[in-house]
Amino acid sequence: MLQGKIESIVAGGGGGEIPIPSAAEAPVPAKRKLSAAHRRKLVKALTKARKIRWAKIKGAAATDSKAAKKKDRRRSPAGNSGRETEVRETGRGLVEHLDEIGRQQGHAQLIQYLMNFRIHYTDDSRGRGGGRGYRVKVRDPFHSDTMPDWLKLAREQFPELGEAIYSFADRHRDRVLRRHERNGSVNGLSNFIDVMVATSKVLFVYLRRGVLTQPQVTARLREYLNIFTGSIPQYRDEKTTGYLARIYSNGNGNPGQLQKTFEEHSVSGHLRALLLVAQVVRGTTDGSDASKAASQLPMLVDQITAFENRIGLGRAAAGQIGRALEDYEMLTKQELALWTKDLE
Repeated sequence: MLQGKIESIVAGGGGGEIPIPSAAEAPVPAKRKLSAAHRRKLVKALTKARKIRWAKIKGAAATDSKAAKKKDRRRSPAGNSGRETEVRETGRGLVEHLDEIGRQQGHAQLIQYLMNFRIHYTDDSRGRGGGRGYRVKVRDPFHSDTMPDWLKLAREQFPELGEAIYSFADRHRDRVLRRHERNGSVNGLSNFIDVMVATSKVLFVYLRRGVLTQPQVTARLREYLNIFTGSIPQYRDEKTTGYLARIYSNGNGNPGQLQKTFEEHSVSGHLRALLLVAQVVRGTTDGSDASKAASQLPMLVDQITAFENRIGLGRAAAGQIGRALEDYEMLTKQELALWTKDLE
């Protein structure tokens, strides 16, 4: 419109004035065109804003995914958080847990799990409860010589699986049992016995399943017994060895309380129970026959008897040994009766 008026004025010879429109008649100014540099800056800003927003969305999705995975693990037998927690704290139910992993995920994942798994070290009287009292059975009865279907299909991998089990046992010997031996604290008794029982059970069960060999298992059980007991030297310049020996040496100020603690933790029962497991393993190639156990490892038997007398522990009765063997949850009632019938 303004251009038309300009042209009419030009056509009329330039006379007259150019009328100034009022505010109401003023035209809307055209949109300002952005320079190329401004456009680039704007594109960068929008792109950055989109990235920030997308990162927030992905973060929220990841959080939801983790929560969902945890929920799924609680539902999964092999990833059950309650069982996993108990296994890592006490070792109880470990063989059953391993069977679930083998059944659901296969031998390769089981081997990987064994190579990384650790039962926790604790030195504060926790574990299965100070007095190691009544506990719910994981499985009754447990047939340790029954090979699961998943294991039958993995016979070619027995050597690799065996090495993983030996590595698991040795790792817990060095990082838990020997650590308790070095510290010599009575507060670690529950944890020591938990780990000793759990590792010995794994060794025994997989021996009976044909994965491990008798010499390898016997050697490790004897080593556990030596770490558990030890020796108290006659001369001061000699070093005390063994967990119970060091506890005894550290607790001479109150022997009565120490003996009470030993009774609460069924120390004598567990000592003789593990000795019996070692004798049964030594007597047969697969640990299936307990009839020859009494004649096995005579020097070790004498060593443990002398140690019991030295610290005033007293030899466990058959009932105490039987209850300690029940803690392993690896024998049927018939097997337990056969194992303990000649102990009196």
